[in-house]
Amino acid sequence: MEHPPTSRAVSLARPGVGEELLIAGVALGLTIAALLTPMALPVAVSGVVFILAALRFKPLLPAVIFFLPLTPFLDWNFPIRDLTTLARFSMFAGVVVYRLSHGKGVREWLWSGWLTRAIIGYFAVAIVSVACNAVTLDAQRELMRLASYVCFYYVIMDWIQTRRDTQTLLKVLMASTIAVALFGLYQMMIGGYSALYDVLYPVQEEIRQIPPWEGRITSFLEHYNGLAAYINLVVPFCLVFALRGTDPALRTWCKWCLALAGAALLLTQSRGGLLAFVAMLMVSAYMLAPDRKTRMRRLALVLVVCMLAAAVAGFFFQRLGEIDDYTAVSRLAIWGGAFTVFARAPVVGAGFGNLRPLMGGLLGLPEGWMGDAHNLYLELLAESGLVGFIAFAFLIVCGLRAARRCMRQSRDEFAWLIGVAVFVAVCGVLAHGAVDYLFHTTPQVAALFFLALGILAAQTRGPEARAGQTWVAP
Repeated sequence: MEHPPTSRAVSLARPGVGEELLIAGVALGLTIAALLTPMALPVAVSGVVFILAALRFKPLLPAVIFFLPLTPFLDWNFPIRDLTTLARFSMFAGVVVYRLSHGKGVREWLWSGWLTRAIIGYFAVAIVSVACNAVTLDAQRELMRLASYVCFYYVIMDWIQTRRDTQTLLKVLMASTIAVALFGLYQMMIGGYSALYDVLYPVQEEIRQIPPWEGRITSFLEHYNGLAAYINLVVPFCLVFALRGTDPALRTWCKWCLALAGAALLLTQSRGGLLAFVAMLMVSAYMLAPDRKTRMRRLALVLVVCMLAAAVAGFFFQRLGEIDDYTAVSRLAIWGGAFTVFARAPVVGAGFGNLRPLMGGLLGLPEGWMGDAHNLYLELLAESGLVGFIAFAFLIVCGLRAARRCMRQSRDEFAWLIGVAVFVAVCGVLAHGAVDYLFHTTPQVAALFFLALGILAAQTRGPEARAGQTWVAP
């Protein structure tokens, strides 16, 4: 939707002299800091991101989304562990400056909507859980990451003003995921993680050493389970827009992304990821069907096809055809350890981000071993107790309700498809969460999760949403 020059949807006011001097001063300060500190690159990158965001350089957000699968670690003993966390903070700060300099409301942007309040509430509970326990470096790093995801959510809400903005971000996300899938296929062809992977993750401090190559691809992410979860957050958008999208370019991108990402997902050999994929297909078939008879027929078809595909996959990949004793025993031991931590502090838990360093001692593993609960729900209970579990559950409920509301009150089919895609994606996270917890070990997945929530929230906040008419879903 194009806005006339008199439209209130887009502010044409230019920044004043004070704001320009502020931006110039910050830029000069960051330049000097970059010359004085050994961490010149992250300081320079964050400074550039801040300036471009403050000037509302439109290609900035698509670029950030395209490089979302990459999370370069910073070699310093500081709560901000990776470059992307620093970039998200800088981008948020730039957006705040832009909004203030253009007379846009900040309070409404930061607080309006139950989904936004649920996110703030979950973040507040995470802080409280750490404050009531040991404030370890791990907890500080995870809190910083969580804060950066919240900032990313706000940036998405602010940046998306029209349907074209959303379409652009989705096309870039599809292109990025295609690159992820192609690099994963390259790993399979060469029979190893590749030299590039070693450059991206030379230390692997957070997950220790990844197991030797066993035919499970990781692509640009640090772990194969993380890659499966990342793909599963993109697949719902691929699926709904490939089947029902009206924009030819977006539909083509989604078709290619769905095919290549599906192949990459299979090559991760992540049983939890594949089960979540099946769950998402079932939910998609249910929600996209126009009537009850068609719905039942599609659900039956999806179930039969998935069973046949599982049989074929089990024939080619031994891991997908059975659950070995080591996996079963180790998962039960890890779940037991996480429940023990929860039982010690059932109200606020051991502190957000504190479980991983505790697990090695509980299970009698070598010093320095770090792991997670391999279960979303147990991780929440162990780290933030019943309070954190309830806060996250409230966030999920608000997300699902917002998706349903977007579907019911859609002004057109595009917004309706966004609601369907986010609803399916959240269901996939809940299904995969039964066997894995990926928000700490794979920050790309957490960032993508909040990106999806931000896209959903933007559908009811932009000028088109306020001016458009309600569209009746089929």
